[in-house]
Amino acid sequence: MIENFSIEVSSVSHHYDELDEFYREHWGVHLHHGLWEREGISKEEAVVELSLKVLSYFEPHAHLLDIGSGYGETARLSLAMGADEVTGITVSRKQFEYAAAHPQSGARFFLGDFLQNRFRAGEFSGAYSIECFSHIKDKSRYFEQVRRVLRPGGKFVMTAWLAGDEPSVWERRHLLGPICEEGRLPSLCTRSEVLKLIQDSGMELLEDTDLSQKVWKTWLISSKEVLKLFKETKGLKYFFNRDHQERRFALTVPRILLGYRTGAFKYGLFVMQTPRSVS
Repeated sequence: MIENFSIEVSSVSHHYDELDEFYREHWGVHLHHGLWEREGISKEEAVVELSLKVLSYFEPHAHLLDIGSGYGETARLSLAMGADEVTGITVSRKQFEYAAAHPQSGARFFLGDFLQNRFRAGEFSGAYSIECFSHIKDKSRYFEQVRRVLRPGGKFVMTAWLAGDEPSVWERRHLLGPICEEGRLPSLCTRSEVLKLIQDSGMELLEDTDLSQKVWKTWLISSKEVLKLFKETKGLKYFFNRDHQERRFALTVPRILLGYRTGAFKYGLFVMQTPRSVS
């Protein structure tokens, strides 16, 4: 595990709030990797493809929880795919305000820390989390809370940024460590560490898939977008203003791209289920 436990929830929320305009303008409102399982699709289409893959594991008429719901786009998509209700929670005030400003019947959004949630035990039939996991400091409690809020037999689908199994000293020092600091990640788990956490939570693992080769192109496209920003007056003003604490994230983009190339950085999909009977 790559650790940087100086990162607090307030650091994560500040990251997304300060970079809100940049993310929406240059990344879009689906704030996650794209998935290329077929050729010839754009990044905008690929990010929707990833959301669709995550949502495909749930039956119609579900009552879903979106952990780290961002701008609410995947939550809205879940309703279009047949969910009856969806609840989203995010630590970013800017993201919450955007989601709340775009209401949809069946969707509700909360501003807060999932680890401190007040959802009822067994409130949801299913839950998902797209790239939120690495922002969580207490990962054992994360899975405990997921299990608590799900009904017996409820599915949880999670995509996560991961560290490779055996990164070199150079990769730890120049890629993974800085990615945690610049991306506001308290830790990056390996695949085996995630599997151990799932086992310890008492949930049953249904699927464990490495999607790295199908998502890495996201960062090639993003690298080009960042380079464009350095040619724009607005971008230059942001990146050369020392008051902007999150400007360092521009360095994370090529680090992640290189991490995918060397195998130091991975992207995993995990599907699990709570026990069907309460022990």
